[in-house]
Amino acid sequence: MNRDAAETVAIQAIAHVVGDDDLLQGLLAQTGMDLTDLREGIGTIGVQVGVLDFLLSHEPFLMGFVEAIGCSPETPARAQMVLSGGPVWQD
Repeated sequence: MNRDAAETVAIQAIAHVVGDDDLLQGLLAQTGMDLTDLREGIGTIGVQVGVLDFLLSHEPFLMGFVEAIGCSPETPARAQMVLSGGPVWQD
């Protein structure tokens, strides 16, 4: 997975969280962000990694996301690693 693919997964994660009020409220409570922070930070690595971290923190959140976008459970973890400066994954 390259950086562009990782950012795409992160944007999908943000859209998924924003589309579910319970997830959105959980994200805002866990991170201390508000809707303005989320909206203004959607293109930043910090917000993208934060949302991926949030989904990865609880298996039901993760599984709901991967089922919604049709990817493997490893995909969000790989995206988080790439965006955090880790290795680029060869799929």
